[in-house]
Amino acid sequence: MANKKLVNYIQEQTRRGFDAQTIKNYLLRYGYSPADVDEAIKYTSSPEVRHIIHFSPTTLIGIAAIFVVMIAAVVVTVKFLPSKTPSTLLDLNLESVKTTADAGAEITFISELDNLGSLNRYDVNLRYELINTKTNNVLTFKEETRAIETKGSKQVAMEIPPGAEAGDYVLRAIATYNGQRAVATLPVKISGGKTAETEEEIIEEQNTTVTEEEQEEIIQEKPGEKEGTREETAGTSAINTFETLEKVEQIAKQNSREAEKLCNQLQLQTSRDLCFNKIAEVLGDRTYCIKVADERTKDVCLSNVAKIAGKSEICGEISKDNRKDTCYMNFVIDKKDYTVCDKVTNQYLRQSCESLKQLSKLNITDVAFYEVLVNQSLIQLT
Repeated sequence: MANKKLVNYIQEQTRRGFDAQTIKNYLLRYGYSPADVDEAIKYTSSPEVRHIIHFSPTTLIGIAAIFVVMIAAVVVTVKFLPSKTPSTLLDLNLESVKTTADAGAEITFISELDNLGSLNRYDVNLRYELINTKTNNVLTFKEETRAIETKGSKQVAMEIPPGAEAGDYVLRAIATYNGQRAVATLPVKISGGKTAETEEEIIEEQNTTVTEEEQEEIIQEKPGEKEGTREETAGTSAINTFETLEKVEQIAKQNSREAEKLCNQLQLQTSRDLCFNKIAEVLGDRTYCIKVADERTKDVCLSNVAKIAGKSEICGEISKDNRKDTCYMNFVIDKKDYTVCDKVTNQYLRQSCESLKQLSKLNITDVAFYEVLVNQSLIQLT
């Protein structure tokens, strides 16, 4: 190791114009060893070379511009080039306006259609059915055809038959398009509306004028039935889909078996699917999603459970590729998990995922801006 003081001295004398031999003779004259002097001279004549690259502001701006162009190209490609998004894909929702009415009166509700497919315009056949939750029979129905472009809503009025029995009903809307179906439900309550025949039977049995509540108890009671069994049956039939979902959400964590039992008591398959979906989300348990019959509802259930449980492997059980990709990209955007990029089937979303991965490695502070762009493209695909 060269003597630091000698090195500094030799460097100083060299800057003043003295050559190496003159400096060496001078140092030897003052008692320094030839070996130390030679080592110090050698060190100063061949210093360590460090390669440092300095980027000018113009170069840095150019690099940033290249990244912006890359992200913009991905977004434009996703938006304008063909993708795996189905040409026709519909979301159907119902919103209550007036869903409690007497027999012979009208209920009103809003029917909302949302075009999620790539086709700009197509026709949709809509059928609205009023279903008795006790018998599962269709009381009345109404049909219409609507043309859908992007998103549209319409207020619909539906007349209740004059002789309809009072109680809880479900309004089921079925949208049929291009060989596919979308289903939505809404609870309906019919008050009053006892038929004359039923009232005559009650009067004959009681031989007195009774109240409406007493009439309902008489109709529900069966001969020879124990009081406890009668109350349980009446209570079960009176719980509509939405009340059941609220109850399931409350008891699922304490008693999952009881919650599952409530779901199985629902008459409509659509209602049971929603109920199992609710248990799965509350418990973060994918096994309840498997009990869902409707494919789309099952996929949504698995995607939600994957996000809640933080397990991206659950996304692999989703049937449709576009919904599976959405599930994986939720982990990319929300959890910065870029290990799922290779599992994304849509090539443009996979490129977006890889771009975000590279940006995260470069520690660019504006990466959130690019994530917003990719998220917008993801919404368009799903």
